Amino acid sequence: MILSYCYLKYSEFKIDDMEISREMSICIIESFRGLLNKITEGVGLMYRPTNDFLFKKTFAASGQEDVTKALIEAILGREFTEITLTNPYTIEAYQAKGRPESTEVDLLARDSKGGYVTIEMQVQRDPFFLERVHYYAGGVYRKNYGRKAEQIIPENRYSSLKQVYSINILDFPLFPKDNEEGIRTFIYRDRENGEALMDIKTYNGIELTFVSLTNYNISEDDQFKHWWRFFKMEAPLEDAPDIVLKAYAEVDEVNLTEEERKMADLAQKYQDDFEAAVGTARYEGREEGRAEERYELVSTMHENGVSTEMIAEYTNMTPAEVKQILQASKLKLID
Repeated sequence: MILSYCYLKYSEFKIDDMEISREMSICIIESFRGLLNKITEGVGLMYRPTNDFLFKKTFAASGQEDVTKALIEAILGREFTEITLTNPYTIEAYQAKGRPESTEVDLLARDSKGGYVTIEMQVQRDPFFLERVHYYAGGVYRKNYGRKAEQIIPENRYSSLKQVYSINILDFPLFPKDNEEGIRTFIYRDRENGEALMDIKTYNGIELTFVSLTNYNISEDDQFKHWWRFFKMEAPLEDAPDIVLKAYAEVDEVNLTEEERKMADLAQKYQDDFEAAVGTARYEGREEGRAEERYELVSTMHENGVSTEMIAEYTNMTPAEVKQILQASKLKLID
């Protein structure tokens, strides 16, 4: 594939020359389009950057801090002086785990002010996903607690706590109005007037940011549009920054070693097996008419105080379907 050659050829030059930079860009764009045509014809294979292994290789490996910094800045809309990876990826560590890890964030970094940035790539909706997001962010927030070297006020352990930016890149719609905004950030606000707590009092807290890859309403003047196309494996635009083109080259299968291909295949297999299991369960549930099992599950969760919305998310049902089952259960009790 020419894609790898183009990037490697021009990346040797450390010259701030727009002609060279654009030449590299045009080369990659043209070769990438040719690669897409090959894929369409059934020739060759391109992994998606949402692959657990490739995501860590591209953004969490030592030497990739410039790529990670550019992605973070595009998502959060703010500049960072420096980004340091606190849990850098290595293929040896990934191999040792034997399978994609589901109990830790994909990437953990610190900025020049000591704040933390976490990035989680999520390709399927899991029950209690939002609870997990809070759990991860809270765990990172507590990391700095009590570190004397970073205490603003001596002997005040809470003064060592730092800002946490929790970024969650999702390949599924999370919110009902997911088609309106591609990137949504949540902070603490007054329930009555909507005033942000951080605007009233300066403090280090937690921001939760959700990026939807299923949302096509990304602003044309938004720098994240280039990254959105990258994660969707769409051809880069002609004005794509060189740092984004570097990420494209990073996931090109020609640039992968044999061991890296095996790890990428393994990560993809786990994802495929999970989706197949979910799909099969749903199919069997429909085909075999397991209405009674669903009825019992919904009724039990409702009796234990679980909200309709949470039941719907856990059972992959709509809130209307849950309410219908609950209404039927009331009629059954009357009978």
